[in-house]
Amino acid sequence: MKKFGKGSSSKDKKKAPKEAPVPQTWEEYMEEGVLLEEKGERYATGDKARRFYEKAGDMYNKACQLNPEDSDCLYNFGRVLYILVEFTHDPCQKLALLNASIERFRSALIYDSENPDTLFNLGQALTTHAEVIQDHDEDDEDDEHDHSHGDHDHDHGDPEERAADELQEAISLFETCYTIQQRELYAVVQEAREANAEEEKKPKEVAEQELQELSSSAGVLIDTLISASQALTSLAFLVETRELSQEHYKDAAEKLEIALGVANDRALWPAPEDESASNGKGKGRQELDDEPLESDDILPASKPVSTFREAESQSEVVSQKEKICEIHLQYSNLLSSQTDRNFQDTGKISENLYEQSLKHLNVVLRHHPRQVEALCDKGDLLGSWAQGLATFEQGSISLDGIENWDSKSALSLGTSDVVAAEPAADAKDGKTDRASRIWQLFASATRAFLSALEVESQNTSILEKLGDIHWSRSLLTSRVALKNRSMLLNNASVYYRFAWESCKDGAAENVDEEQRLEVLLSWAQVLRAIPGKEDEVVRVLKTWKRLGGSQEMLTEMLEGNSGDILQEDFIEFAVKQFTKGL
Repeated sequence: MKKFGKGSSSKDKKKAPKEAPVPQTWEEYMEEGVLLEEKGERYATGDKARRFYEKAGDMYNKACQLNPEDSDCLYNFGRVLYILVEFTHDPCQKLALLNASIERFRSALIYDSENPDTLFNLGQALTTHAEVIQDHDEDDEDDEHDHSHGDHDHDHGDPEERAADELQEAISLFETCYTIQQRELYAVVQEAREANAEEEKKPKEVAEQELQELSSSAGVLIDTLISASQALTSLAFLVETRELSQEHYKDAAEKLEIALGVANDRALWPAPEDESASNGKGKGRQELDDEPLESDDILPASKPVSTFREAESQSEVVSQKEKICEIHLQYSNLLSSQTDRNFQDTGKISENLYEQSLKHLNVVLRHHPRQVEALCDKGDLLGSWAQGLATFEQGSISLDGIENWDSKSALSLGTSDVVAAEPAADAKDGKTDRASRIWQLFASATRAFLSALEVESQNTSILEKLGDIHWSRSLLTSRVALKNRSMLLNNASVYYRFAWESCKDGAAENVDEEQRLEVLLSWAQVLRAIPGKEDEVVRVLKTWKRLGGSQEMLTEMLEGNSGDILQEDFIEFAVKQFTKGL
């Protein structure tokens, strides 16, 4: 009997797979680049996606060498370089990729000056570049990196001034892009109206296809308006005068109002199944007050496990509801930025802006109750609001610094693991009401982050935020805070430990070395506040030192760069540990 296996005849041997032919022509390089890019899109994140994008960039680079004046090739190369920015945490590498991307987009516009895709992506790259250079001096870049982009080649002035210049240019690009897209959308609408007037009835498939094309055109127009609003919001925070700042915030809001108008134009979208999805409006003050109050007991932190996963749509059809949610997310970001700028300019907390920002987030969460971005934005917003009020409540600043303060109108926002509730009957001059209100805001922020954690249980940033917020609540001096201080500190320690475990091997996505060091210091600070944890404090600080922490870094923090979480007395303690030979 014949046996099959390694000793079988040559007929039975598997043929080695043929190697794909190496591209030789411009067309072949372009085709291979597109295929590799599509593979990167399928993986979306991680090393595999990065490698595919890098290979795609190599193909486009070779294609550009064969035909350096082709706008499509330059655009594709610039776009891949911009995508690769998301795969690195190193500021120098980010800047090198951004500068190379910007250079390719500029070159593409030389040969096709009214291409809206190129205009949009150049605006996006400049906006991102402006964000990065504010945190990193580009002079530190390696000279061999390609970091030229036009007239800005050797501009190494003040980072904020350079960022403002780039944001101004990005806004101008978005304006040009919007004008072209608006003209194209109007032409499509007119064409559809004329066709409808000439024909009695179109086949259903044709009508649906035409409406999808309209929705797609409307969607890209909305994307441009949102991006313009983002650039204006960033610029508003940077400019020197309050008057100019307010003008930019106003312009940013107007862009979003136009976007909402496009999103609510029924002629551009399929009829929504849920009419409320298209109105784009919040429920006002009532929406803030409808969340029920829960138990005022603080539950111990437990190991986070994902219990909910949002279904991912496979449809390529642009969704009216999704665009409305994106607009409201940016509206909330705009108002949140404005609260910070107003405080910087006036020293006052603008509670009306916090309320407006919260309403926009609630519109998004009404459609997507488990959207992580909106939940985290809500947690950040409520936490900042509470922290601001707590500063006035417990510090030496007069409550006259709170705009629109009404001690009789405490918000009832609800919580997940706790809720507020010092008796109003004990209030004197509104002090207890204010303490209760601060507690409720912090508690609602906690619930928002816990809801986000149910979706992404290993998200380092969410875990760190939960550690931060429990620590901040433990510092409050109200009666309910003092009663629960031990549990708050223990929970903060647990969440920081989970955050560290999620990123300690360096493999966690979107977590850089700076954040890892930050988590360790915050964890050590909490442990120091818990009796009997002295040995653990030293152990965590030693880990921090081993990963690159130094006495010089601590000294810089003492000079005013420690942020809101790390306290001066803890940093001084850490410095002493180094002095003793940590």
